Amino acid sequence: MMNFKKYVVINLSIAFILGICAALMGFNNFTLKIHNFYSFQLDRYFKNYTIWAEWPVIVLGIFLMVRFNWRKSLWFSFVFGIEALIVQFIKFQLNFPRPIEKFSSSIRPIDGEVLKHFQAFPSGHTSAAFFATGMIILSLPKHKRENLTLFISIFSAFLIGYSRIYLGQHSIEDTLAGCIIANIFFYLAGITYPYIEKKFNSKKVN
Repeated sequence: MMNFKKYVVINLSIAFILGICAALMGFNNFTLKIHNFYSFQLDRYFKNYTIWAEWPVIVLGIFLMVRFNWRKSLWFSFVFGIEALIVQFIKFQLNFPRPIEKFSSSIRPIDGEVLKHFQAFPSGHTSAAFFATGMIILSLPKHKRENLTLFISIFSAFLIGYSRIYLGQHSIEDTLAGCIIANIFFYLAGITYPYIEKKFNSKKVN
């Protein structure tokens, strides 16, 4: 089983660095640079890749964790559900504008991509990708190429955030917030689970 703390620390460190870069460049400018670095092939790829964070990664994360440890799966899924509800609550309460509202004509149309106008902050796709990816790697046994697996997993989660900006659905601050929120809740799930496990075992003995 991989170390959940290592996953969280790396994610938050990268998010911090990206946040500093975006602040120096200007958050709006950073967003538009990503969105307007495009090609037909990338349009098609990211339209399909972003679907990974809608259901596939969530189902896979829960499925693998159930096979690994069903009690841990229940706890992490419960925390995941709370995190998702909080993300949606923040979205509705703040109702921040999406790129099409903020940048108007600077957002290019992508065939088949329906752009939303509000409830931008934070990115739900990004938060789901980071939490569910964490569940996946937490369910994997230790092996020699653990660091490579961790790198690929983290890269895939950040790529979801990138896809949301590329497709014109979110700004950089939305995806960074989604990343941070997901990792905070994932960390909380990890550090509280031993107490849940201990309580369950004590009841089982009694």
